[in-house]
Amino acid sequence: MSDDNYYLFKRLVQVGKMKHLYEPGERPPYPIIIESPFFRDVIANMRLPEYMPFFYSIPFGAVLGYAMTANLKSFPLNRRRAFTIVWTTTMFFGWYIGFKGSYYKLMGFEDNGLKWKFSDEKVKKYVFTENMHGFLEDALKRKDIDSSRAY
Repeated sequence: MSDDNYYLFKRLVQVGKMKHLYEPGERPPYPIIIESPFFRDVIANMRLPEYMPFFYSIPFGAVLGYAMTANLKSFPLNRRRAFTIVWTTTMFFGWYIGFKGSYYKLMGFEDNGLKWKFSDEKVKKYVFTENMHGFLEDALKRKDIDSSRAY
């Protein structure tokens, strides 16, 4: 299993397509733990990497809510309500990202610590975590920008 607690954050800024559909006869990149997991199965499978987006959304949502409601000083009740809505929405989004990561681990689309006994060439197009990089890494590796020249 991936020891990276921030793999879900990296997936948010990952360059390229994510395909979670496969044709009949194909298999996902990792072995399936539960083919159609229930809500309780997904919650029971959640570990620290899946909770990290929620934990980070708590302070981020508070700062975002404060910044978005800074202009409502003359309406304190509306500001309080708007702050609560922004903060709650941000925390829900963080929880949803973790829930989705746990769901995909159970279905075999994320690295769940298991490997297929026999590799399949068709499945290589679904392996997302071997060459994971973000858009900032692509921007820093651009060949058309020469950092030695002064512009």
